[in-house]
Amino acid sequence: MAERTVLVLGAGRSSGYLIEYLAQQAVALKIKIVVADQNLDWALAKVQSLPSCFAIMVQPGKDIEGLEKLVANATLVISLLPVHLHMTVAKACLKYHKPMFTASYQTAEMESLQEEIKSKGLLFLNECGCDPGLDHMTAVQILDKLQHQGHQILSYEGYTGGLVAPVSDNNPWHYKFSWNPRNVILAGQGGPAQFLKNNQNSHLNYPDVFRDVVEVDLADFPDLVGYFNRNSLPYAELYGIPKAHTVIRGTLRHRDFCTAWYPLACWGLNASSALEPALVANLPTAESLFPRLSIEFGYSDAECEVVLELWDFLGIWDLGEALRNPRSMDAVGLDANANTRWPSPADWLETRMIQRMSLSPSDRDMVLMTHLICTKNPDGHSEIHRCTLCLEGDGGDKSAMAKTVGLPLAMAVELYLQGKIQDTGLIRPLGSQWYSSILPALENQGIRMQHTVTMA
Repeated sequence: MAERTVLVLGAGRSSGYLIEYLAQQAVALKIKIVVADQNLDWALAKVQSLPSCFAIMVQPGKDIEGLEKLVANATLVISLLPVHLHMTVAKACLKYHKPMFTASYQTAEMESLQEEIKSKGLLFLNECGCDPGLDHMTAVQILDKLQHQGHQILSYEGYTGGLVAPVSDNNPWHYKFSWNPRNVILAGQGGPAQFLKNNQNSHLNYPDVFRDVVEVDLADFPDLVGYFNRNSLPYAELYGIPKAHTVIRGTLRHRDFCTAWYPLACWGLNASSALEPALVANLPTAESLFPRLSIEFGYSDAECEVVLELWDFLGIWDLGEALRNPRSMDAVGLDANANTRWPSPADWLETRMIQRMSLSPSDRDMVLMTHLICTKNPDGHSEIHRCTLCLEGDGGDKSAMAKTVGLPLAMAVELYLQGKIQDTGLIRPLGSQWYSSILPALENQGIRMQHTVTMA
């Protein structure tokens, strides 16, 4: 068999484990790995000392010709680029008849290509990272097992968080970035969160998802809560549990994070566009914060204290000043030329949070994932199944997030190149052909679920 080329687009935070894993399998799979990024230094750093790996610079959003040349010469394409660039890659893959793999959510825009993907006999695999991805496979595996044993699935709730490990938890937000900061800043703004609860299709508008959080029973992490994530409704069918009365997928955060984020979002302090002058004029000051929180949100004194502490840590009052006087943006290194449109609140907030809430080289992150499944067993008794995964990173580029995003995707690519996957079309890794191979391989890498059962 001639040597094949795996093209990895993007050399960011999540790419390291994926590239290393594929490099280790390069001889067996008869592949070389080309890592392409707009920052050549990043790509070179990721392939340094690895066999069968090469780095190249490309700007996918600007150099379409360069991107298409790379895709045309590839056997398979992995996109770790920002979500808005996936369609550019997808169109190039369709043009040159190449399969495409991503860890990102399957968008409506991508679904518009479904018929063309299928007609060309291609596989476009989405949602094969951590969340989404590892959460899907671990959920479907246990749901399939329980139903095979004769259980009726009554409800399913799944929550995942990319968090800071307790040993490195030293700021009042109890959070540090282990993945794309922009996604954290804008979380929830894509539309209402939708879910099935007690046989009712329900929704929560933004930013209420950060107020109406869910108590999550995690004994070792009592201060974590879950907020509703995107649209959970399709997963009743996708997970094979159409008769469940509750289906919820959510994100884990520290309770104090949500308490402080809710008013921040309500007042537009993480908006991705400029605030109207009237909204800027209505922003709270440090002196007015407590009565505003109490009157407008019904916050208790204790909750007000939490917000004050967390906002003081980030210096949110500087943002208020920056919004009133764009020149003060200079204080955080943003371009605030009076002759140009100044950045949005989200730009300011992202810069400040990166400054004060980034993982240091010695810091360790943590991925925490839990599934709560209520069933009626074959004897008619109710059971509660809790499956939990907790993985701490090793610091630096060896983060738990990079590991849980990169390895599932790399293993999916490996299965495809081995000829063990015959699927075509636009799909998620929900079938047993995916989880029966990938999850045992992940266990060998120290990524495993703990399953406990109690009688309801």
